[in-house]
Amino acid sequence: MPTYAIIGATGSTGQQILTQLLQSPDNKVKVYCRSKAKLEKLSPKLAAHQNVDVYSGALDDVQLIADCIANSKAIFLVIGANVSYPGMRMVQDGAHSVVAALSTILAKDPNAKMPRILLLSSASMNPRLQPDQGRVVAAMMGLVKTALFYAYEDLGYAEDFLRLQKGWLNVTFINPGGLVEDEAKGHTLTLDKPPEGFIGYPDLAAGMIEVAECEDERYAWQGVGVLPKSGARFNPEVPFIFGRGLLAYYLPPVYRGFKSLGLVQ
Repeated sequence: MPTYAIIGATGSTGQQILTQLLQSPDNKVKVYCRSKAKLEKLSPKLAAHQNVDVYSGALDDVQLIADCIANSKAIFLVIGANVSYPGMRMVQDGAHSVVAALSTILAKDPNAKMPRILLLSSASMNPRLQPDQGRVVAAMMGLVKTALFYAYEDLGYAEDFLRLQKGWLNVTFINPGGLVEDEAKGHTLTLDKPPEGFIGYPDLAAGMIEVAECEDERYAWQGVGVLPKSGARFNPEVPFIFGRGLLAYYLPPVYRGFKSLGLVQ
């Protein structure tokens, strides 16, 4: 029975990965979340599934994370969010905790087999997945990178830190385009084809699971794009995400004021 670990089980990607992994009775899934109550509210049947073990608590609790990821075949590190604000560091904190936990496991058992880590990143972080940039595309990409500046900064620090572990770990960076709630349409994996639009969470999860189940090393230390086989719908939240991100980038004090009042995330 293969064991998989999900760090970030209450997010949309984590929920889809958990749902799809449990479609096989042969899979055991160990999930980390900050709030077990939130997980049980989102997925009461999944949280209580006999093949699921739940670990809840602080992300910097190294022993907790070590218990969650021990003996796993792959770790899905999917703790990002559709927000961007100054001081954002949830992804790099997750990367540091997972590496510290694996170091703890290895210190106790030098023969322990290290799992594959799949970090949910973005196509915007991978130069090989960038579209040919005419003026219009370049302007759009500039807007995206400004609106999501702090989120991409967090991802960049996390990726750089994980690459420092290349001598002893196996990491794959998952690089989708925009994400949206949508039905499954099928997916393909790519190392060099830029995304042309959005991809639904079910197809992203299926692509990540395909990489995790791969028995060879073709995806080791690669940035892997996940594309839908047919176009996903537009995410109607994008204008709000971008507007909030631009506010955080250009007017941080105003953003913090709005956040304190509960007007933005």
